[in-house]
Amino acid sequence: MSERGWAVAASIFGALTLATFVAFALLPEMHAASACLPPGSVVQFELARNDADIAALFGAPDSACRPLAVAAMDAVNTLDVRFFIPIYTLFCLCAVGFLARGRFRGLAWIGASAALVALVGDYVETFALLDTTRVLDDPSALPLLMSATLLGAWTKFAALAVHALICAGLCWTGTPKRRVLGLVLLLPTPGVLAAAYDHHALAALMNGAFGLAWAALLIAAVLGTLRSKPA
Repeated sequence: MSERGWAVAASIFGALTLATFVAFALLPEMHAASACLPPGSVVQFELARNDADIAALFGAPDSACRPLAVAAMDAVNTLDVRFFIPIYTLFCLCAVGFLARGRFRGLAWIGASAALVALVGDYVETFALLDTTRVLDDPSALPLLMSATLLGAWTKFAALAVHALICAGLCWTGTPKRRVLGLVLLLPTPGVLAAAYDHHALAALMNGAFGLAWAALLIAAVLGTLRSKPA
């Protein structure tokens, strides 16, 4: 496929990725639990490390917030499994194809492979999260599920950071060079490291870094669609 074809595909899947972010916020279950779940609660659930983290998110078993929070998290993770994970993976793959001008070799293969590793990690994480909300009142079942969630989540975030680094490399080594985009694509790596250091305080920094990087990729793809001539 031509560079412009990859740019068109990346623009489409990037726009769908952005639309899904909006859809998460508009879910009725999220509105119903808005007074119960603090900002950033979804990623805090992904990175929960112990019973205290779970209790802080969902409240006591007999609290009015518990069923609302469970319904909200289940709704988000169901949309994640059915739509968001495959859509953002396609966006990441098409972004590599666009920046590599359709030549999948060297760095481009590494970038594409990183996106697929993130796909697997995200599915491991999200299915474990869906199982976790079903056993919140069974403390013996939580450690294994949290281990699976953390393995999947950090695999996903690390692989997506690698994908962004590879895309940055393609920006600096390709023709035309996209140096500003390459700099923005460096942001996810320190963002992931910051969240690994303190996920309570710094996970939002990681999310912001990925948000800026993906927004920049989407803008570059749209511009590539407009500027490139059809092959």
